[in-house]
Amino acid sequence: MVITELYIRNFGKLSEQHFYLRDGVQVISGENEFGKTTLHAFIRAMLFGMERGRGRAAAKDDFSRYEPWDNPGNYAGIMRFTCGGRSFRLERDFSRHTRHTSLVCENDGEELSVEHGDLQVLLGGMTAELFDNTVSIGQMKAEPGQELSDALANYAANYYETGGGEFDLSGVLRSLSEKKRAALRELRREAEVYGAEQEKLTQEIKYLEEDIRQLRMEYREKEKELKDLENAESREETERSTAPHGPAGIASRTKAALMAVGGFAMICMGAAGLLQSRGMPGGLPEIMLALITGAAGLAGLILFAAGIIKLRARTEAQSASAERADVQNADSDTQRRLSWELERLQSEWKEKELRCGNIREQYEEQGKSEKQLRLEEQCRALEIAEERMQKAARVTGASMDRRVSRRASEIFSAVTDGRYHSVEISRQKGITVWDGVRRIPVERLSRGTIEQIYFSVRMAAAETLAEEPVPIILDDVFAFYDDKRLESVLKWLSRQEKQVIIFTCHKREERMLNAAQGK
Repeated sequence: MVITELYIRNFGKLSEQHFYLRDGVQVISGENEFGKTTLHAFIRAMLFGMERGRGRAAAKDDFSRYEPWDNPGNYAGIMRFTCGGRSFRLERDFSRHTRHTSLVCENDGEELSVEHGDLQVLLGGMTAELFDNTVSIGQMKAEPGQELSDALANYAANYYETGGGEFDLSGVLRSLSEKKRAALRELRREAEVYGAEQEKLTQEIKYLEEDIRQLRMEYREKEKELKDLENAESREETERSTAPHGPAGIASRTKAALMAVGGFAMICMGAAGLLQSRGMPGGLPEIMLALITGAAGLAGLILFAAGIIKLRARTEAQSASAERADVQNADSDTQRRLSWELERLQSEWKEKELRCGNIREQYEEQGKSEKQLRLEEQCRALEIAEERMQKAARVTGASMDRRVSRRASEIFSAVTDGRYHSVEISRQKGITVWDGVRRIPVERLSRGTIEQIYFSVRMAAAETLAEEPVPIILDDVFAFYDDKRLESVLKWLSRQEKQVIIFTCHKREERMLNAAQGK
């Protein structure tokens, strides 16, 4: 591919300008703020388009950076290039509302579709990321990024695993990683929901256990109250039946006294009759008779008093019986109420015990939900797939690293005039160089040598990954090169069958090229 013409209608600070290019190495020089970087950005935007950012990122993206201030509706340009012996016209309108792209073969007027990948075919499969990490080098951006490592891994996977088909290994790894993270997030959410349900069951069990404890405590209190009432009734009954000063006791003692007086009278009468039959003095019977008469009177008095006492005792007994009946009725009501309360409490706590047992069984049997088990299985499967893909990336990536290292070593040796013999690229150890005596890590070298190493790696990767030669664009990349290094690099570039566009604010690149070409 060779770019032949650039027409900028409106792009950044450039407006209505034509630039005509040729094959081979050419230099576009100009002072700072001339627009070299803008022209570089325009070439990239024409080849790969330009997407607007979203949110806060939109204020700092390339679209906003190069959008014209004065006439944003005419944000557009045209590129003409040749590829495979045919000429093409690529036109893009970057405006917000009239955005469109067209690609036409100027040899026969055939319209090609950029949306369906026709332009990428002409670019030999080159992507914007690969472009930025190989043939396009901006100011202070010589070191290639992670995208180059991903591209090499993809190429190796395609070459060694699929026979050259389109296979995005890094994309697959990112997809697997994203899916695994999504599954883990969903698993955590499900575990939180499940944990909340488990916690709810646990709290319900605790509440039921506390209710059961309160019911049992209340049951014991009611049971004690009922037993105390029954014991009090038993004691009162015993006291009534055995009291010595009660009405029954008085009646019993009165009866005993009457029997004693009657017995005494009968004894006296019997004695008087016996003395009379034996001829005892006549006065003695009269005495005995008087005694008997006195005893009879005393007995009458006692009987009268006993009747009064008995009547009083019966009255008191009736009153006490009525009181006892009232008390007994009240006690019976209390006993019935307490018995009902005991039955109710026992029934309620048994019901809660049964419910608590059922919930405890539910808690123990619940285990993990079906969704949790499915998500865990999905996470394991994604993890296994990711591990295997990473292993494939390491194996194929190491092979590709060796392949690129060999070509980078050839380029690096050429641009350093044979001072360094080889470059070794390792994903684990980074980049090292061999000077014939020792292997040196890249960070121990001078900035100019490091720039040459990165340049060699980029060019080697571009040759490996690009199916078709694409222009090499170098934007002020030789600031750390001394004249000897610059001369070596320019000589190497001149020998390549590629279009090379060098943007610079100095004149030495153009002088050296003219000297090399005999101008």
